[in-house]
Amino acid sequence: MDPSKLYVEYYAKLHAERAMKLWPLRFQKSERPDFLTKRDEIGMEVTRAAIEEWAQREADLNRAFGDEMPGEAVEQIILADCEDDAIANGSKDGEELPLFELPPDVKEMHIGRVIERIGDKTVALKEYRLCKENWLYVFSETTGIDRNDMLRVQAYVDSQEGELHFNKVLVKVGCLLYVLCRGEELTSVELGSGIMLRMHKKARRLSSKYNV
Repeated sequence: MDPSKLYVEYYAKLHAERAMKLWPLRFQKSERPDFLTKRDEIGMEVTRAAIEEWAQREADLNRAFGDEMPGEAVEQIILADCEDDAIANGSKDGEELPLFELPPDVKEMHIGRVIERIGDKTVALKEYRLCKENWLYVFSETTGIDRNDMLRVQAYVDSQEGELHFNKVLVKVGCLLYVLCRGEELTSVELGSGIMLRMHKKARRLSSKYNV
């Protein structure tokens, strides 16, 4: 398996468990969806909202390095979340702010990619093992989108047609985990830098251990 993909999946598992306060429930590795709780209370699929050209470059690096698990791009994104400065700049007076300003066209690419991944995975949901609740974790490749941008994603989730949808869509943007549910107010959960750094290290260990 692509080592960076496995790394993101285990990071998502740890992040969702902690941010959503799942204890005593724990996710176990599966396929379609990527994680299940023990009695199928919750199933969670994980996806990256990666820009295709950048993802291809990372895949080329992975092939070049073999099983040494470079995963440089995605790891650097997560490690940036663990910096104290990132936490300090993440929010003020309850307002979530981007860590840096993206050019408008690049921002649109990232927002569009998040929406696209939600749409693609919702279509594929009928092929997955369905649980009492079905979650989607979307790993954003940038910290440059903010709450207003995520409200556009929430509007897309609210407008989705069809009978089968994810009960929760979790979108990681920097230190924030946005929680999107159809017809409900957009919320977010923020964890401290120390917690995120520990999750990074544990995800790296788990993905190295189970990469076959």
